[in-house]
Amino acid sequence: MTQFEALFGIESSRIKKNCILLPMLPKGILNEFKIGNFKSSKLYGIGDNNDFTLIHTGMGAGFTGDAVLHLKESPCENVILFGSCGLVKARNGLSIGSLVSPAKCYANESFTELLLEKNIEPKVFHAHDKFLGDFLADGKNLGLKRVNCSTLASLKLEEQMVDSFIEKGVDVVDMECSAFFSAAAFSGLNAIACFYVSDIIKDMPFYLSLDADSKSALFSAIKDAAGLVCEFAKKKSSV
Repeated sequence: MTQFEALFGIESSRIKKNCILLPMLPKGILNEFKIGNFKSSKLYGIGDNNDFTLIHTGMGAGFTGDAVLHLKESPCENVILFGSCGLVKARNGLSIGSLVSPAKCYANESFTELLLEKNIEPKVFHAHDKFLGDFLADGKNLGLKRVNCSTLASLKLEEQMVDSFIEKGVDVVDMECSAFFSAAAFSGLNAIACFYVSDIIKDMPFYLSLDADSKSALFSAIKDAAGLVCEFAKKKSSV
């Protein structure tokens, strides 16, 4: 058995051209992606349909980055990171349930640097430009917006960084995107991310319950985002 098969549960040759990576599996999301054969292996969970392979990576930059590095051994060409993000501040038409796709992402992946070394300028990694342009065009009718992201290693420390985010033009935060982009560039894969806004730092933090309207907006956003990504992957599978 190869390392790939042990970690993913299938041979690398069975991976599709398009792969969708999910740090989390929200309730019902496998049905939204039309995945009926999902199974968990040593490290990752995996399932597929005619158009793409879906991989549950688990939360964190390391797990997601490693998954993308392993995909270099497979027929995969296009990777899409799908999940939630936190909004720095409700502005520019963005709020709970908004759909966004980062064009660039600051790598604040080190907890220790976030805690102790405040003045370090993080490296920046980017989505694949043409791939992102195509995706934004397809998602225009859903209000999909191009944003700047910062990947963080701490949910607690993000609250202290809001002002610096605003100064840098950072719209959203997550815990995987910069590793995902950097690993994809290293592996020669076309990468984009599709996020739905699930919370707003300080104003509607992740640890507090949402009101009924926000819950409804979030539920609709997850369904819309999954449908958009499915259609986009289907289109790219035939190119």
